[in-house]
Amino acid sequence: MTPESARALAEEYFNGGRPNPVDVALYVFDAGFVAWTRDSTPEDPTVLPTTVGGGCIIIDRHTGDVCVRPLLSPEHVAAQWPDRTPR
Repeated sequence: MTPESARALAEEYFNGGRPNPVDVALYVFDAGFVAWTRDSTPEDPTVLPTTVGGGCIIIDRHTGDVCVRPLLSPEHVAAQWPDRTPR
């Protein structure tokens, strides 16, 4: 899976049925991709949303499988992969 195909999958995952699509951020790491939605007007686009209970997804680079994770820093979420059980 390429970053472009991962972004397309993440955009479909987050925006599939929305009338007003949201911006999707993508963090690339060796085993896959972490994707999350950004606030509509972020002050700093590199900072995750402050929504409590929010989530992000990991897209496995080799299989394209999608796994939902808690919304933490993308580096922290990536460090947990390939362990599919949240810590």
